[in-house]
Amino acid sequence: MRIRDHLLLSSATATLLAPRMGRAALAPWAASLLIDVDHYAWYCVKQRQLSPRGAVRFFAQAMPPQHDGIRCLHSPEALAALGLLGLRWRWARLTLLGFAFHVALDAFHTHRTRAARKAALARDAYTCQRCGARDRTVVAHLWRQPPLLPSYRVEHFISLCGVCHEQAHAQEGGIIAPGAHGALGIAAA
Repeated sequence: MRIRDHLLLSSATATLLAPRMGRAALAPWAASLLIDVDHYAWYCVKQRQLSPRGAVRFFAQAMPPQHDGIRCLHSPEALAALGLLGLRWRWARLTLLGFAFHVALDAFHTHRTRAARKAALARDAYTCQRCGARDRTVVAHLWRQPPLLPSYRVEHFISLCGVCHEQAHAQEGGIIAPGAHGALGIAAA
């Protein structure tokens, strides 16, 4: 899920909790956003760069690395540790609330995206819709994403081989999108 989607959903939830929790609602809100610092820390160590913009580009590539270190604060162990600390300290309970909300959003997003990708691949008969390749590298690429909140609509996904998928992500300011009569091309984002 994109940072802006987490920001919007976490802010809306904090707004709903504020009448009941008061200013304490800010703690889970901040925790639900700051949990992703594990992604940035991993990027800084592995890439030897301190660039937030570079990290966003890195994780937005076609097939970003999936390593346990990237999501260490998202792990059951981190949540359990906060739960234990929460038995004694309120700040840990509030942090756990924010972390758990973020992890739940990620799980929901992963489940819905996986289902949409699977349906798009089946629809396209596991064939790249740009070059016609039918190999193990064919994946469902999300070519159309609303400005706010993720899309799980199958028609927003297109099957692309690995090479075409990399090109779709590398194309500055453009995306590979279905064109007229099933042809594909580069469309402005």
